[in-house]
Amino acid sequence: MDGYVDFDAQNLRVAKQLYEARRRRDAAASIKGLFGEPGWDILLDLFIARKIGIALQVSSVCAGAGVPSTTILRWIARLEREGLIVRTADQDDARRRYVSLTSKGLKLTTALLDAVGPLNE
Repeated sequence: MDGYVDFDAQNLRVAKQLYEARRRRDAAASIKGLFGEPGWDILLDLFIARKIGIALQVSSVCAGAGVPSTTILRWIARLEREGLIVRTADQDDARRRYVSLTSKGLKLTTALLDAVGPLNE
């Protein structure tokens, strides 16, 4: 199949590159917390998790974003109100909650990744 592009794999690769680039930039900044895109970070994190088949706990999303947990929790609530993500309780441990993209969140994140397009390897 000449010219075939696996957009699903391409979007996963772009999401990972964007997520890692943010982490490298933040680590290099001498002033912590200067840059922030928590909503985008959450969507990228959940997109990657969905594509590689893992479930993320709310606490993992908070830790991965590199900003205070109160900030991430506010963003999680906002994204949930927008219908982009959903929180679900763990059936075995009521203290643990998972967060994932809704179909609307997946569609938006995919569209944004398509708009970014492929990045250099």
